[in-house]
Amino acid sequence: MSEGWRKSLARWADAGLVDAATAARIRAFEEARGAGASQGRLALLVFGFGGLLLVAGILLFVAAHWDTLSSVARFALVLAMVVVLHAGGAVAATRSDALPATLHAAGTGALGAGIFLAGQIFHMAEHWPGALMLWSLGAAAGVWVLRQWPQVLWLALLAPAWLCGEWIEQQGERLWGWNELTPMAVGVVLLACAYLIAKGPERGEIWRRVLAWLGAIALIPAAIALAAGSDGYPPRPDDNPQGVTGAATVVAWALAIAVPLAVAGFARGRDAAWMLAAVAWALVLSQLSMRTDGGELATYALLAAGAVGVVAWGLRDRQRLAINVGVLGFALTVCCFYFANIFDKLGRSLGLIGLGILFIGGGWWLERTRRRLVARATGGPR
Repeated sequence: MSEGWRKSLARWADAGLVDAATAARIRAFEEARGAGASQGRLALLVFGFGGLLLVAGILLFVAAHWDTLSSVARFALVLAMVVVLHAGGAVAATRSDALPATLHAAGTGALGAGIFLAGQIFHMAEHWPGALMLWSLGAAAGVWVLRQWPQVLWLALLAPAWLCGEWIEQQGERLWGWNELTPMAVGVVLLACAYLIAKGPERGEIWRRVLAWLGAIALIPAAIALAAGSDGYPPRPDDNPQGVTGAATVVAWALAIAVPLAVAGFARGRDAAWMLAAVAWALVLSQLSMRTDGGELATYALLAAGAVGVVAWGLRDRQRLAINVGVLGFALTVCCFYFANIFDKLGRSLGLIGLGILFIGGGWWLERTRRRLVARATGGPR
């Protein structure tokens, strides 16, 4: 039940739909359930914040004494960080659920620090994406062994970072304009979409909810970057205005499309077929340019259409988070279009008046629409 269950229960009791004894049992059940949920959220917050402080403290301690340690001592300290944290998580597994997950998550974080520090200790060849690859493999091993959502979150962040790093490193000095970054930007947008749809109506595992929140946080900034990125760099100074071509570009585009589809397929099965619409949307958006009036208008129209598509997915999937993300994306698109194309033409005073009307009237309409859509998706009162 939602937070308004007490009013609903009282209304049902007054209407004679439930008797006093049934109402009392429902009240006792919901109060006990709410107290447990509150305690669970508090424990998650405390352990999460404590894990961040623990990792930060360890890294600061190592940095403060790094110059005074020998290479052997440095490597032993790096190795001990990972071993102690994961061993602590294993020991705490019989006493709590949140504490071992926190210690194992901190251990995976310390693994990344250890990989980079080990590279510095032994003066390994400089290829920083390789460190991200090893860190991703460690997170993947954590997912396979531990089956805990923090390890899934680590893997969901590190694996894309590794692939993006490999593409940037592959370009080297050839990385000049947006054309070289387009496959990476498209891949990030599609991966955010795949994360967002990971949580289905009948699939409420916590790792799915974590991926959905990660996708919700990343989708709007990634879409904005994809739409505006073509204007962020000057054209290439050579005879190849489209950037680097060849096998590397083909592989990059293949991974940008295949990896998100694979993630969506793993998370949602046949429902992942809807990701093909997101692929087409992202590919068209990546080819538009805001340097012309027609291209700019088409870009805003496509962004608005994408926001509506996310809302439609939320309705189909009965997912409140997707509806909220879509409504927010639509509102940001309208605001950006107003600032870019209307504000200056009206003058400062009329522009501010129009902006106020847009925020008040448009905000009221969007919030009203959002509430109706959420109620329609969740089956609650409108």
